Amino acid sequence: MAAALTIAVLFTFSIFVVRVAGVAMRITGVAENVARFQCISALTGAGFTTSESEMIVNYPIRRRIIVALMILGNLGLASTAATLIVSFASVEPNSEAVAGQAMLFLGALALTLIVMSNKTVDRLMCGFVGYVLMRTTSLGKHRFHRLLQLRGGNSVAEHIYRGSQDVAIGDLPPSLRQMTLLAISGSSGYRTGPLDDTQTVSPSDVLICYASDTAHEAFEEALA
Repeated sequence: MAAALTIAVLFTFSIFVVRVAGVAMRITGVAENVARFQCISALTGAGFTTSESEMIVNYPIRRRIIVALMILGNLGLASTAATLIVSFASVEPNSEAVAGQAMLFLGALALTLIVMSNKTVDRLMCGFVGYVLMRTTSLGKHRFHRLLQLRGGNSVAEHIYRGSQDVAIGDLPPSLRQMTLLAISGSSGYRTGPLDDTQTVSPSDVLICYASDTAHEAFEEALA
């Protein structure tokens, strides 16, 4: 029973690590689905090589996150293997004892997976982790949220207007001229192009823009 509990704890810890790393990657601007896939790939040592990997390894903070996951993944695999070997070596040499131990393992893993896969639990966990990371680390320095990463260092991202009053698009920071404003989502609904300079942006409205990563960073700093 102790061995089954150990495996369940290791499995839960691995899922939690993936959630934390995924939230950290998302804060740096990686889309949530991409962040979680890359974190799972690094933790399990799958080593998938995709075009999305370029935006991970070329960004120092993301690269450190991936390296930490690789190290933890190898340690976790060794711990799991050792626990399995010791537990099965300690049971009585008969099929019933081995089957009972195997059922305990499967039951513990199934219960853990069901709980950790719950959408409510996942949302609350990721929300709490994001809250802590944003306030205790420098990960939230750039607060735009990247929706789609494209080749050539270009991406589609969301920027939140944090002003205290309405402003015309033409009066937003000049760095917006280096970007393509695709849409605005906010209190007045969802507006798409063409968006001229006379239209207004309200506090907390979300500007969805296409531009280079450099332009996104410049615009976000100007909005701060």
